[in-house]
Amino acid sequence: MKRLIFSICLCLGLSASAAERLDNLLLDQAIQIALQNHRSLQVSQAALDMAEAQFQQAMAAFGPRLSLEGGLQRADQDRTFTFAGVVQTPSMVVNTPLGPFPIQSQPLPMNLDVKLYDRDLSKAALNFNYPLYTGGREEATKGMARKGADIAREEKRKTELEIVRDVSKYYNGAQFASQMEQLTSDTLERLQALEDLTDRLYRNSSLKVKKTDYLRSKTTTAVTRSLLQEAKYASNLSRDALLNAMGLPLDTSLKLAPEAALPAFDASLEAMLAEAMKFNPDKQRLELAVEAAGYRIDEARSGYLPTVGLEASTYKFWNSYKGGLVNDDNRNGWTIGVGVKWNLFDSGLTKAEVDVARAGKIKLEAQRVLLDSGLALQIKDDFMRIQRSRGQIEDNARAQGFAEENRILHVRAYREDMVETKDVIEAQIVESFASANLYRARHDLRAAIVDLDYRVGRALQSRP
Repeated sequence: MKRLIFSICLCLGLSASAAERLDNLLLDQAIQIALQNHRSLQVSQAALDMAEAQFQQAMAAFGPRLSLEGGLQRADQDRTFTFAGVVQTPSMVVNTPLGPFPIQSQPLPMNLDVKLYDRDLSKAALNFNYPLYTGGREEATKGMARKGADIAREEKRKTELEIVRDVSKYYNGAQFASQMEQLTSDTLERLQALEDLTDRLYRNSSLKVKKTDYLRSKTTTAVTRSLLQEAKYASNLSRDALLNAMGLPLDTSLKLAPEAALPAFDASLEAMLAEAMKFNPDKQRLELAVEAAGYRIDEARSGYLPTVGLEASTYKFWNSYKGGLVNDDNRNGWTIGVGVKWNLFDSGLTKAEVDVARAGKIKLEAQRVLLDSGLALQIKDDFMRIQRSRGQIEDNARAQGFAEENRILHVRAYREDMVETKDVIEAQIVESFASANLYRARHDLRAAIVDLDYRVGRALQSRP
């Protein structure tokens, strides 16, 4: 009972800790949760385990084998050997008291049934087999299996990179949607205040505020209120997408931590391209596939060469009959020998297999060239997106500052009935537009860095 109570308390404590983390969720915490819960990782791990087992299977296929064989059999009757035919007697000379007497050779018909062993026969044997030479098939098969395991390992790493990319995108998207919701809410509050101010000025018979200005203000507020509903929907949807990417139930309470500082980026395009050629999982998988294709050619070429194997066996028979095949000399013994098998003619089968394997390798090498070109183009695009977003952040930050100051001045002047209503509304909208552009530029910068990390294949290099 004490252990049960302790286990329940421990589980509740862990649940409370998890809930506390989700109340102030950081990006690294979201990634770690996803790496622990995501189903695709289990699939990739199973594929890796299968590839490792296939490699061990290939290693064992060409190793020595020792087998124990035993059996007990009963026949319908004793086993016999029929000796039937004609035997030619030899010519000979027999010495008799009367002198030598020659006997001519003559045929002698025979029909004998010789018993071999009783109907009940037991046998036990210990057999040993070992391939001495396989024409290169052993090395080729083991090499392909090893590359298959390496490809599965890269596939798992790609799955991990995809999870990191998706969680990072959804997390940044949720942050951006939350910012846009807050921005829309703040804009709505300012427009509602402006609507109230316009209403007072209109009712006080302002010279510049007309009914059209009053209606324009109310229309702008109503449209903004509708946009707020859209922003709330986008914010909730982005949070659900993040929970799904983390492998958590959609009813999990989630609150993101305040937005972190923008990530630093000072790498050059050449450095990114060099790292991608070393770490990109698709690139590494294709390189491993090319190497595996080389082993496949060696495996096909082994058909031209002989195979040599060593065989040894020791055995023992149990049978109640003491003669025939189970006499004292044959009841137990051993054998050892070397066998050779060489296909001298196979109607061109080996040549066709070599041609197919060689064509497959040429195809993979051509795909490697296409992948290198496409990967370089994608990395350059991500690099240019980062540079563009960094410039937009600086420009939009200045624009936001100017728009905020412009809005404050217009509101002050409007209170004094010095500017028209449409100018104040425009100032409000311009400030919101500038803020939205700034938030979007920050989001685009984070998204571009996430895409670049994924294509370079280094997103997990700094993670435990």
